[in-house]
Amino acid sequence: MSRPVAPLLAVACLLALAACGVPKQKIPVSTDPIGAAIYLDGEKQCTSPCAVRADKQGDHLLTIVKEGYEQEEIILKRQFKPDRALRDGVISGIIRGGGAEGVAKETAREVDEQERSGEAYVLTPSIVTIRLTPKGDRL
Repeated sequence: MSRPVAPLLAVACLLALAACGVPKQKIPVSTDPIGAAIYLDGEKQCTSPCAVRADKQGDHLLTIVKEGYEQEEIILKRQFKPDRALRDGVISGIIRGGGAEGVAKETAREVDEQERSGEAYVLTPSIVTIRLTPKGDRL
């Protein structure tokens, strides 16, 4: 009975690992007027109002384009936010019962792991709301 189950279990594990991938952050984008094309790193994502999903591995360029309006560019900056990693490390260390040394070791491991995966970072701004300038109105 275990032979037919093993290949299915292996496929399920591979699919689960593939789904993890690079951590992403959802960034809502709204424009005034609505209907602007939203590009992330040069690739069209959607038409405002909408949300883009950007990976937390680095900075990104958000470009907003609407006919008759000036093009806008916003840099989504990656910022280190270790709060979750610190919390997870402390909880893990307490659960494992390693005392202060165990908590410190688990905290360092968790921060390192989340920093490598990108989970310890956030992109800012986390929401983009922009009023587009009609062409010819800029000084």
